[in-house]
Amino acid sequence: MRVFVILTLVLGARCCPDGWIQHSLSCYHFSHDLETWPGADYMCEKMGGKLVEIETAAENAYLTPIVDSQKHNYWIGLSDVQEEGIWMWMESKEKLSTTGFSHWYPNQPDNSEANENCATINFDVGGKWNDWHCNGKEANYICEKDRETDVVG
Repeated sequence: MRVFVILTLVLGARCCPDGWIQHSLSCYHFSHDLETWPGADYMCEKMGGKLVEIETAAENAYLTPIVDSQKHNYWIGLSDVQEEGIWMWMESKEKLSTTGFSHWYPNQPDNSEANENCATINFDVGGKWNDWHCNGKEANYICEKDRETDVVG
């Protein structure tokens, strides 16, 4: 136990700021306000983060009970706005097809009315994803950022 305490003091503790929840190597902020997808992206950037990029089933499984408990749909950082049908994580520029994980609701994405280019993670459906109108709908949003290092000592 002493070795851990000394290493923590020397190397610094990794933590999340107030209003953010720590999980693994990331911090997550679940908004209480509604925004369009571009507005949500902007708000996350202003808080030093990005719209969440859900890279694994484990990460989706971590987020799902929180989303369900809040009873809101949340914007995530996934869009096909640059090229229809090519879903991409907007911050990392990783194509969804290359990341190996997706969790779409059955028959989604469907690009309803030829105008759904941004994705949400939805409550009460096991954290499944849906495509929505980026500017025409408002939803809560999840921001993500790396844990911060506080140098101590």
